[in-house]
Amino acid sequence: MFFNMAAVSQRPLFAVREPAQIDALGSPARQEVVDGLQALGPCSIAELAESLGRAPDSLYYHVRKLERVGLVVQRGSRGAGLRREALYDTPGRLVLDHDPGTARERRRLCRLVGGALRIAERDIGVALASGRAVYRRGPRRNAWCARVKGWLTERELAAVRAHLEAASELLVRGRKRPGAGLHAVAFVLAPLAPSTRGRRASSRRARNGVSP
Repeated sequence: MFFNMAAVSQRPLFAVREPAQIDALGSPARQEVVDGLQALGPCSIAELAESLGRAPDSLYYHVRKLERVGLVVQRGSRGAGLRREALYDTPGRLVLDHDPGTARERRRLCRLVGGALRIAERDIGVALASGRAVYRRGPRRNAWCARVKGWLTERELAAVRAHLEAASELLVRGRKRPGAGLHAVAFVLAPLAPSTRGRRASSRRARNGVSP
């Protein structure tokens, strides 16, 4: 999934299937909460807020919402007396495993994807504004946005999936260490129907004896 800034890959997988879970993740803010928890492991709201650059008070509602649908769990507490604070975590490495069967479920999934893409748009904007982004092609490139479309056989599609999974795994295994910078990757793979206009043009070329 896309909720893994630096998640520990050895953690057990947790399949996100329930409609309420997918609905909860339609919020970009809650996707960031999940990202942060998977990166930090069990942590307090204050620690999570610091890692996300947000005020702790702005996160309580989202953490409670995710806890109600089982995507956040409490892992004990820390401190003493009145200064004890709860520690929160995800139940595992979250992986979206859902095939929407109704129009409502499709809308819910599209909201989730849209939230992820809004975060990606914000990330690239912040990177460009900060001066850290190297967008020109070359060995130092660390920022990239592209959209490509093409015809794939089942074997070629399997190769694309394997490459995306390999890239995701590199991010999942990432640790904070000297020489390592924090990066985020968002992608969408979607099967497309050939356009009617394209089919009409091909038909005309065939009738006229013109090769594509």
